[in-house]
This record gives sequence, structure tokens and C-alpha cells, in this order.
Amino acid sequence: MVNGFLEPLVMPAPAGAKNKVAPRIVQQEQMAALNLERVAAVTGLPVPKEPEITEPVQGVLDPNAQPVRTGLRLKLLGTLLSGLPEWSMSSIQDVSTQKTATYMVGDLVMGATILEIERERVIINNNNHKEFIDGSAGDGAAAAVYTPPPSAPSAPAGNNNPPPSVALGSTIKKTGENEYEVPRAEVDKTLANLNDVAMQARIVPSFENGVANGFKLFSIRPDSIYSKLGIQNGDVIKRINGYDMNSPEKALELYTKLKESSRLEFEVLRNGSTVKSTVSIPR
Repeated sequence: MVNGFLEPLVMPAPAGAKNKVAPRIVQQEQMAALNLERVAAVTGLPVPKEPEITEPVQGVLDPNAQPVRTGLRLKLLGTLLSGLPEWSMSSIQDVSTQKTATYMVGDLVMGATILEIERERVIINNNNHKEFIDGSAGDGAAAAVYTPPPSAPSAPAGNNNPPPSVALGSTIKKTGENEYEVPRAEVDKTLANLNDVAMQARIVPSFENGVANGFKLFSIRPDSIYSKLGIQNGDVIKRINGYDMNSPEKALELYTKLKESSRLEFEVLRNGSTVKSTVSIPR
């Protein structure tokens, strides 16, 4: 009864005889056109005001801002640095789901963009805020400002020569056919200077019949740690200690276990043949 009383008051008047034969969609459009002033007069309520639409202010990331610890529930498990930043990789865990994935510069993680990958942290752009992910998962609390480690003393004025690179592999010994011995101190020094290691050769993923089968090395420097371990240009590292090197995740997983290993077994594909090498790491 209420509908029948309000309908002639709030509905627009018929436009003429043509409305009787108008398509159904036209009638629906007319029913949607309410006269708000008539509704207000009948109900005694004020005419609703049009909502004010405010355009969101688009923030701009300050590239010079110091990153703060993110509140995202993410934890950095490890990084694999390269001389070329775009080849660096990071292993990040979502602590809520316990899922781990590998990310490179430009990838998205929980809606944030990876900006830089460093040894112990990953810099992200989270809603135009510069933040970092490290070994401690974010908890949504107030972000902590990162304090960079003290830098090395600057060179004297007038000396523009770059600092000498760390000599790697100087203590590696060949003990037999495809057998080598590497002191523990040499392993620790290598892991602490992965940037230098990355510059001693070019490493790219290798594929066989469209399937990844390892990492291929070429442009190996003669005095590099690779050549001292018997690795040659064109070699494809397929397995290390039984781990298939067919994904960045496997490489990062091996990296996290390398410090605890006392023996490494390399399986290399060379000119279509498999060559096995053994590296002993005495404690």
C-alpha cells in the first residue's frame, strides 16, 4: 500500500504514448530516475548531498630517503649477489604461509617492488616508502631505521686508483685428478666476497630441450677461483653434493649450507660428457 501511494509522487510523469511500447530496458532506465526533492517532501528527510570525491594524492618515492624496516611479514633467508645488479637474487619467506620464493630486482613481493638486493637486506618500494627486508620478519610495529655499517677509510686526496680486489683461491691445492683441497678460511673469504667471484666469470642458466639443467660458465678469467678448481669455459654445473642446479632456489639453498660442508662434489657437463670433481674442505 505504501509503494502504491509513493509511486505516483516520486516517479517521473509518463512522456507520452510512446512509453507504452518502449522496450523493457527503457522502462528500467526511467524507474531509476528518482526525483529526490519529491522523496524529501514526502518523507520529511533532507535531500541527500552529492558525496565529495577527493582524488587520492599520489606519493612520490624519495630516492635519497634512508630505508626503514618493513612491517610486511617477510623474512630474508639469503642473497646471491652478482656484479650486475639485475642478476642478483634473493630468497624471501612469507612467514605467514611459510612459503619461500626467489626474487630479483623489479619483482613484486606482497605488492612491494624490489629496488636493490644487498648482502644482508633487500630494499623495496612499499606504497612509495623505502623499506628493507632482513633476517627479522616484520610485525607491523614502528619501522626501525637502518644504520649502515662503517665504511672503509677513504683514499688519500689525489689517489683515484680503485682499491685492489681480494685475491681469491690463492690457497687452493690440486691433490689429484679432479680433486682439490680448499682451506676453510679460503671458503669463508670467498663467501664474504661474492661480488669479486661474480666478476671472474659470466654465469647464465643452461637449458636442454627447453628444460633447465644447470648453470653455464664462460669468459672465465685465467687467475679466477673457477679456473683454479678446474672449471673450463663452456662447462655446465649440473649438480653439487647431489643438488640439481636447475633453479635459483637450489643455488640459494646450497649457498646456505656451504659453510657447514666439509666436502663438495661437482658434477659438470663438458663437451657432452660428465666430469666429476671433488673439493675437500678441512676444518
